[in-house]
Amino acid sequence: MNRVIILGPQGSGKSTQGKIIADFLGVKILSSGDIIRRSIEGKTDLGKRIGRLVNKGALIPDQDIIELIFGRLDNSEYQQGFLLDGFPRNIRQARILDKHYFIDKVFNIEISDDEAIRRIQGRLICPQGHIFHNDYRQPMKDHQCDICRQPLYHRIDDQEEAVVQRLIIYHQNTSKLLDYYMQQQKLVIFDGHGSIITVNKKILEYLQRNVKQKNIRRN
Repeated sequence: MNRVIILGPQGSGKSTQGKIIADFLGVKILSSGDIIRRSIEGKTDLGKRIGRLVNKGALIPDQDIIELIFGRLDNSEYQQGFLLDGFPRNIRQARILDKHYFIDKVFNIEISDDEAIRRIQGRLICPQGHIFHNDYRQPMKDHQCDICRQPLYHRIDDQEEAVVQRLIIYHQNTSKLLDYYMQQQKLVIFDGHGSIITVNKKILEYLQRNVKQKNIRRN
């Protein structure tokens, strides 16, 4: 098991759990969000086009995000495996991905919309992207990042109305995506309502059982 995908709505903790999965498997994480930000900062023609779309709040076309993802997957650091975070987001992207790469497993972290909204609204972020939370990860000093000492703030798009809209779009796309991977018998679902440690324990227990079993079958 060395090519995997992690899915889950915002606030589910998928990026945190994704790091733990990637460490266990010994693979690199490829985050669509990180790639998009780097593309915009690089000011390439594609980056400029994507930047204009992001500023408008518009969706990035499939062909553009696929170009970014595949461009990175061709790098040598991903040849031994990868964990995709934030891609694919719809059936078309998943089918194109399947034509180029065999995906071993798809992990989905499930939480209710109410819980997602509660978690996101309590989120605090600094200019460097370090994330804290009013309930789960409070900074040592109010309104200041523990790492870079810069101010912490609530993102404008973390307000409830914006979060609800993103969740609607997420469910519209992801419900079909989950069915797609379920039919392939690749989907593994975890309840994300517990603490980070609780969810992490469930995931590690699964990996310890199934990665070993798969390696035995390969031999």
